[in-house]
Amino acid sequence: MVGDDVLVYRLIPVSSCKPVNGEWEFQSGAFDNSTPVDDSESPEDMSVVLGDVLTALGRAPDALPAETPCAVDPDAWGVAVLTAQFLRHAESQEIRRTPIEEEPAHGDVRGKKNPKRRRRLKAHADWVVQPARHPC
Repeated sequence: MVGDDVLVYRLIPVSSCKPVNGEWEFQSGAFDNSTPVDDSESPEDMSVVLGDVLTALGRAPDALPAETPCAVDPDAWGVAVLTAQFLRHAESQEIRRTPIEEEPAHGDVRGKKNPKRRRRLKAHADWVVQPARHPC
């Protein structure tokens, strides 16, 4: 079980952002479900990194772009944070622990994410670190 006090981090690519006044702003599409790779994956999962596991591993959320598969171009990625409490209670999402070899702190936020819900997720989220790539 993922406790309500756990911070949930979402890696956000520059392609899911737009520049506003010289800063990156994530678009609501940044909080859409992932496309399943095979039949064993749910089409209602949004890939995240769970803060309690990061802490237990002695890792910092602002280092995620360089420590994950995004490391190919870490400047093109930022990190947003949401709370498990908000996701579970306000948005009726299930937070699951789904560690993978590349990311032991991996999790999934399971549930439908229609446009209205994605806009609410965007409004609730804050940047931990914006992409290092300068907005045009």
